[in-house]
Amino acid sequence: MRIGIFGDGADPQCAAVAREAKALGVDTLYVDSGSLEKGRPLSMLDGRTFYLGESVDDVRGFYLRSIPAPYVSAMKKDESLVLYEDWFTTFTQTRERAAYFVAWLLQLAHRGATLVNGPHAASVMQYKPYQLHALRSLGAKVPRTLISNDPEAIRAFHAEVKDVIYKPILGGAITRVLDAEALERLDAVTASPVIFQERAPGDDLRVMLVGDEIVSCVAIVTPEQHLDFRDDPVYSSGEAVYREVVLPEPVQRFCRSAAKACGLTFAGIDIKQRGNDFVFLELNSSPIYMDVELKLGHPISRAIARRVVEGARAAMR
Repeated sequence: MRIGIFGDGADPQCAAVAREAKALGVDTLYVDSGSLEKGRPLSMLDGRTFYLGESVDDVRGFYLRSIPAPYVSAMKKDESLVLYEDWFTTFTQTRERAAYFVAWLLQLAHRGATLVNGPHAASVMQYKPYQLHALRSLGAKVPRTLISNDPEAIRAFHAEVKDVIYKPILGGAITRVLDAEALERLDAVTASPVIFQERAPGDDLRVMLVGDEIVSCVAIVTPEQHLDFRDDPVYSSGEAVYREVVLPEPVQRFCRSAAKACGLTFAGIDIKQRGNDFVFLELNSSPIYMDVELKLGHPISRAIARRVVEGARAAMR
């Protein structure tokens, strides 16, 4: 039997999951998410799938590290982003590549294959308002939130809450403070809504959950706390220190319930902790975790591999 890994073959998380699968006595098929861009042969023939000329229909379990999405080519010029002349060609090609892969992954899910995590869940996780809805409906504590393109509503929210941060609905940008300068530029939001939230103080916790098992929970420790730990130069350079945290059982239950509500088998969950107060921020369907695994020995890759292997075996019965 073999399982599949869909992503960049050079990604250390892909390699770690493959090593753990081998330890379980299972071979691994790498399907490079950049295959089509590199011109490698892929085909779907009357419901059968071929990768590099080889049938891959026997693979009933996949770890999905990344799923391609359409994009346009741009470069920075004079502090602005400028599109390349062939941006439309690039966009249509990347759109078709993404459509091919997502259609194939949906077919796998329809046939009962185990996908960690499938494209349904990965796409839903891009939409942060839904995550907040799912968390709130479970009774988890989340920050006070306004999602709006109305400058007056935003100013009223800021006047009431005082300490407000903002971020895009679809992600892809660092969280910022709604300060005096940002308030002066609110007319720009009329074109598209933005998420505005009450700032949650406390330690940054990152929880890794696979199935019902919380495999890792750490506080991210850096010399000075940043609004968004991804923007911390110590964290981004790989020099962060992690402190193990044991979550109270009620918070563990919220983590499990939130992942299930969002359709996630594997989830990275961001929480702010101050004393006995735990505020849920968001869930990630493909979190980066290797730094924690290497520094603390948390068996995250092993848990992912075991979940995929067990699901694939069940699907073959």
